[in-house]
Amino acid sequence: MICIAIFGLAKFGMDKLPADQQAAIAKSSSDRLRQTLLSAGEEEATVSTMDRGTLKEAAAKQRLQGPAERSSLERELAMRRLELEFELEVKKMESERMKLEIEKQKTLESEKLEYQRRERERPRWKD
Repeated sequence: MICIAIFGLAKFGMDKLPADQQAAIAKSSSDRLRQTLLSAGEEEATVSTMDRGTLKEAAAKQRLQGPAERSSLERELAMRRLELEFELEVKKMESERMKLEIEKQKTLESEKLEYQRRERERPRWKD
């Protein structure tokens, strides 16, 4: 009775799933269904007392609700990963900018040297 109260009117869960998902749940072992529910954040004490029918209905309802909410640690790790990817991208852009700046300086220096060489080679006219 507790399980039905927690998962609502459970008998409506399986009927809403596509046939292939219903079949996948029906073929899953009870242990696998329990593990799926525990991974989705259900209480172990509640899941351990469910019979096979209730497990299937709870798994169906969980599938209908979509993926489980990420834990705070998972969210924190995902955010840190995004931050690091962003920092890496910024560093790549900065490196590219510096390469372009160095190339520009080389070009300017080369042009300056070429101008000085031409000036030295240019005939001087005496007045």
